[in-house]
Amino acid sequence: MSESQIAVALLHHPILNRRGETSTTAITSIDVHDFARSCAFYDVSPVYLVHPADGMHSLIHDMTDYYLNGKGGERNPERKEVLKAIRCVKSLDQIIEAEPYQLWYTSATPPGEMCIEASELKHINGKHLIVFGTGWGLDEENMPNANGWLSPIKGIGKVRHLSVRAALAIYLDRLGI
Repeated sequence: MSESQIAVALLHHPILNRRGETSTTAITSIDVHDFARSCAFYDVSPVYLVHPADGMHSLIHDMTDYYLNGKGGERNPERKEVLKAIRCVKSLDQIIEAEPYQLWYTSATPPGEMCIEASELKHINGKHLIVFGTGWGLDEENMPNANGWLSPIKGIGKVRHLSVRAALAIYLDRLGI
């Protein structure tokens, strides 16, 4: 059996807007709490929130500080534990400079490159970072080269894209860890 460690990143820049242009989205409180909680459920950490703006980092710090060091953590110790996994960074490059992650990108419509099933990651030695995008998806042209793409989640309904929180939960479950 191989030794595999999994972390996730929610990328807010560089992502694509509806016109296919490089853009930035805002971090939302629901993403912070839901990403941390889903990852804690599957014992996946850390959880990186990637945004270039200091103001967004301050917002996340204020939100998590209430639980990590304030009254929120006294009232809800489980949330305090869950939010310990959150790491705010300015770029994906900042993460991979600090940790030797293999990068795995996600998309409802990945490029023509070969995709692997999420469950295969547990058989590949090393540290893996699964990268999720906001907006209209990852701006691959302005990101570090990935080791590959995870196979997309295929649905049969009327919409093509899941919320990023729903996609995270499905991918984590598919890891089979």
